[in-house]
Formats: sequence, structure tokens, C-alpha cells
Amino acid sequence: MVTGIIRGALYLPENPKRLGASVSCWPEEGEGESLLADAAAQALADKRSVVRSQQRYGPEKQRACELIACPLMVGNKPVAVVAVLISPRSVAQQHAVLQLLQWGGLWMETLVQQRSIAQRESGTFALTAMTAILRHSSSHAAAIETVNQLANQFGCERVSIGFRQGLPIRLQALSHVSSFDPRTQLVRRIEAAMEEAVDQDLTVVLPAIPIQDSVVSRAHAELANQKQSASVCTIPLRGRSKVIGAITLEREANQPFDKATVALCQSLAAVVGPALEWKRQEDRSSWSKGIEALHELAASVFGLSFMKSKLVMLTASVLLSVLSLVEGTYEMASAASIEGAVRQVLVAPQTGYVKRAEVRAGDLVKNGQLMALLDDRDLQLERQKWQGEYNKLQTEYQQALADSERVTLSVLRAQLDQVNAEIQLVEEKIKRTQLRAPFDGVVVSGDLSQSVGAPVETGQVLYEVAPLESYRVVLEVEEQDVAGVERGKPGRLIISALPQTAFDVVIDQVVPVAVSSEARNFFRVEASLDQPAPMLRPGMRGVAKVDMGQHSLLWIWTHSIVDRVRLWLWAV
Repeated sequence: MVTGIIRGALYLPENPKRLGASVSCWPEEGEGESLLADAAAQALADKRSVVRSQQRYGPEKQRACELIACPLMVGNKPVAVVAVLISPRSVAQQHAVLQLLQWGGLWMETLVQQRSIAQRESGTFALTAMTAILRHSSSHAAAIETVNQLANQFGCERVSIGFRQGLPIRLQALSHVSSFDPRTQLVRRIEAAMEEAVDQDLTVVLPAIPIQDSVVSRAHAELANQKQSASVCTIPLRGRSKVIGAITLEREANQPFDKATVALCQSLAAVVGPALEWKRQEDRSSWSKGIEALHELAASVFGLSFMKSKLVMLTASVLLSVLSLVEGTYEMASAASIEGAVRQVLVAPQTGYVKRAEVRAGDLVKNGQLMALLDDRDLQLERQKWQGEYNKLQTEYQQALADSERVTLSVLRAQLDQVNAEIQLVEEKIKRTQLRAPFDGVVVSGDLSQSVGAPVETGQVLYEVAPLESYRVVLEVEEQDVAGVERGKPGRLIISALPQTAFDVVIDQVVPVAVSSEARNFFRVEASLDQPAPMLRPGMRGVAKVDMGQHSLLWIWTHSIVDRVRLWLWAV
């Protein structure tokens, strides 16, 4: 529905670049004439439509309006310019008004092709009819206005318009009649004549004219006989894509419809049909508009247009359906490394210096094998010192024993025991300068070969040794995947150094504390190997996959993306 038309005018150009005076203006008296002329001149110069928003007119430019001007082209040549002032509205409504004006231009081109002598007069009438249709707020009022103008233009006794309501056609408007009883015989005969023309998709004229061949006109004959041999012409009324109804014109018997009149009526029907269809669509309820939109969507989806795109979409839909139904084993992948189940740390027993290094990280060692030796010269000197003290006391003890000095013997015995303890302590320290392997295994860390002569402090870690056949696998599970990981779940491990071999593992423990490293968070998950593997060594890294159960293939491939999107939406 188009409302709020303030003023409109039709201009004929004096030449392709100069605009002439207006030949028609509605209403005749009003404001905004200069705005209309200016917009029409620009549309003529640019040979394209002009839309100007928020134009000011009236006393002191206090009123706002929208200005639309459209050149009417025939054979790429402007033959007229239509300009209208309308009340402010949205861009979509402006385009709707502009489209109706362009339909008027189409109508004028049709008239030229029909070689009508009265081209200018009929064009003015068509524009008047379009203006009348746009002026009314409902399709019923627009239909009444249209039949009245057609009756006056062609000298008809009666003009009728009917619209399809499903399959049948129902009468909508009669000329010079504001209301009618749809149950009367006249109305039913008019509807039958309209259906007869629409079913054949032909213009039916009675009495027949030479251009008609094999046309069924029984219903028209009954309508004509009701008024003793009247002339009847019914034209199917087409919308944008289909027949929406029909127009029936009736004259006296002495005024039959000739070929030129029928052609002109067909041209007018081609113009008013889309406009009336648009009016009817605007009259519908929101529910009806929604249903039609669904029908159009279904037609676009299941119709024959864009077949290539639809086949691609259908294939994608079938593929997604199959992926959502077919299940597979979901394996959660994570980085993994090998660690020894036990680690023995060898530390410096006392402050000293490195004298010799026998092994380094990666070497295999046997139980009791010498791994490193610390400098014991200071300890040897201390041992000699205490040994000399011991010998001295031993001599004094022998002398006191010969002299039978019991008190002196007791003191010397205590001193001997003390010095002997010091000697034993120094010998133990000397023994500890030899760092030996606590068991058969591999040196995990420590390399003193480049530190011979370097000082060490008491308690400083020198080596780490791990057993050869007792390993555990440590998985670095991302925080978004840890929810389903639990003790007892099986998995497989592939080491980077041994990509051709897969090792079976079982989850033993999930450490419930996140570890932050390299700008990411992960959980430490410990697993054990089902079978010992002599080729494995601590520090080896690879990838482990944990069996998380059965899920659909679609979920397996898309769940991580879906989870990230959900988290992002929650954070927005």
C-alpha cells in the first residue's frame, strides 16, 4: 500500500536534454512544483531514476518529503518523466514506488509497439490509472477506481474485475457500483466468463474478431444473451509471474470491440495487473504473507532453477546425515614423552672437585659401576694426620701399660677410640668420592666430562639414573580434552624415533593440576606400557592417542570447533 502521495507531475521533454512544461499534475494546486521540475530535469539529463530523501518544501521549508523522478524510456529514448512527492518512508518503500513508476514506463513502450494512433492520450490515461491505484489504501478501492475509469475510457456499460481465490475466480469490483450480491445470477455469469478466458489463457471477445481462432465462448454467450446480444470482452489479468484474475468489459450490441480496442485493453491490463497484485499482497495479513514466503522458499529449494547449487546442497545434506548416523572410535591425541618409573639421583657427598668422569647422559651402566670420581687428596692427608695421631697415642698407651698406670690407660683408651672413629669417618668420605651406579640402568642426565677439575658443593645433583625396563608414559592433555580422560582407558603410543611401531598403553593416573608451559595449559596424565620395550629410552617423545569411546563421525570431526564457538559466544 502506497500512502502519503503529496503531489505528482508528468513532463514531456522538448529534446533529449531539455525538459518541457508539465502536461499533467495531481493535484492541480499545491506546493513543491519547483522540486518536481528540478528532479525531473536531472532524471532526463542522467537518463536514470532520481531518488532524493529529506527534501524540504512549504512555508519556510518546514515540511519534509521524499522526491522520486523516473524517466519513461522507449527504445532507449526518454519520452516522458514522472516525478512525485511522497511522505518520508524507508528505502525499501521508496524502491517499491519507483518500481511502480517503472512499470508505467513499460506500459508506454507496449503502447508504442501496438502502433496506436492515440498513443499520447492512452499513455495519459494509463498514468492516471496508475496514479489512482497508488492513491487508494486498499486493493478493493483501487479495483473499483480502475473499473470506473475503464468504463469511462472505452464507453462500456459495465466493467468487472475478478481475482483468483484458489482455483475459482471471485468478482471483486463492478463499475459504478459500490457493492453487489455475489449470489446473483449476473455475478455468477460474469465469474464464469472470466474463468472461461483464464482457463484458455486467451482474450475472449464476443462477437468474435478475426484474430480469434478456436476460442470457446459459451459462458460469454450466456452473459451476452442476458442483455440481448451485448458485446463482451474478457482479458486475463496477469501479475508479475502468473494470471491473478480477469477484466470483463461489456458494451451495447451496436458497439462491438474491434482489434485496436482489444489490443489497447490488453496493454492496459498488462500495466494495472502487477499494480493490483501488489496492492492485494499488501492487504494480506502477516500470517498469509509468512505462508506465501514459505511457499516461495519451498519452490526455490525444490524447483528446477539453480539445479547445480541445489545438487551441491543436497549432496552436502546427505553427507552430513550419513556422518551424523555412522559412528566411529574417537581417539584423543596429545603429545607424550617417556620417563623412567624410578629415578635415582646421585649427588656430591661433600664439597670438592671433579677428578674423573666415566659416563655421561645416555650411557648404559651396570650396578656398582664407577660413574665419576671426586678429588680425595685432602681427605687422604686428613686420614694420614689422624693415623699419625693414632700411632702416637698407641705408643703412649703401650708405655702406660708397662708402667701399670691405670688412670692414664683409661684416658688413652678413650683418646684412641676417638681418633679411630675419625679415621673411619675419613675413610668413609674417601669411599664416597667414588660415585657408583645404584642399579642397572641408563644415565638420564648429567655430564661431568666437560667439568673435570670444577668444584662441586655438597648436595649438588651430578647424575640421574633410571632403570632400563621400568618406564611410564606422560601425556600432555589439552584442558579442553581432559574431561573424558580417566583411569583404565586404553590407548596407543607412537614415538618419533620409532614411527613404524605402536605401543599399547593404559591410563594410570590423571594429575588434577594444570601445567602452564609455552602459553598453553595442559594436564599431566600418566600411563603405563602393556609390554616392556627394550628399544625405548627416557626422554623420547611422540604422540599418544587415547580411546574415548564411540561417537558419530560428524561429532568427531566438528566437536572441537563447536566447543570453541560456544566458548566464544559465552564470552561475548
